[in-house]
Amino acid sequence: MVTEVLRQITALMGFVFCGGLVAHAGIFNAVHFVDPGKFALGLEPEMTLTHGASVGLNLKFIQGVSDVINLSGIVGTGSGSRKFRTGVSAVFDIFPDIEGQPGIGFGTQGIYYRLTDTSSFELTAFPYIHKTFVSGANEVEPFIGIPFGLNFTDGQYKAVSTIVLGSMFKSTESVRYSMEFGVAVNNAESYISGGIVYYY
Repeated sequence: MVTEVLRQITALMGFVFCGGLVAHAGIFNAVHFVDPGKFALGLEPEMTLTHGASVGLNLKFIQGVSDVINLSGIVGTGSGSRKFRTGVSAVFDIFPDIEGQPGIGFGTQGIYYRLTDTSSFELTAFPYIHKTFVSGANEVEPFIGIPFGLNFTDGQYKAVSTIVLGSMFKSTESVRYSMEFGVAVNNAESYISGGIVYYY
């Protein structure tokens, strides 16, 4: 039963990502901190659900700077109008996720998008809250975030905002998976994304 479900999901993902249906960069693994001096690599497929469905793929590098700061870079491509993107982000772990207390943090990111006939720059912030739940060898880390900010295109700007729900799932000590769903609030796109992160 489980094998059949996984086979169908794999077939669907293959159809979607090879069929050429881009989304903006979401929170992905920002809530799960990388230890100082260590880094992680993440691969994040994503699909927009509004303004014409399209898919994209992001590669992310995350560097642990201190106990409360992570820096990351992103590069990606996709179909639809957004052909290329690159950017940076910083995440500040204000209150750590410890027993009896959820983690609360704040991130900022700037992303440049190369579009079909123009370019766009999006500057956003995203407060978030998360909590890790452990049951035996299983570990789940649900989170909610609210990215908001400004999008600059052709000398004009507009406010953008989204509500993001998602979770990280532990596979091994070095590998985690993510899944998230973004709901457009203002001048944004609803999307789904997932991915895998390898922690070094």
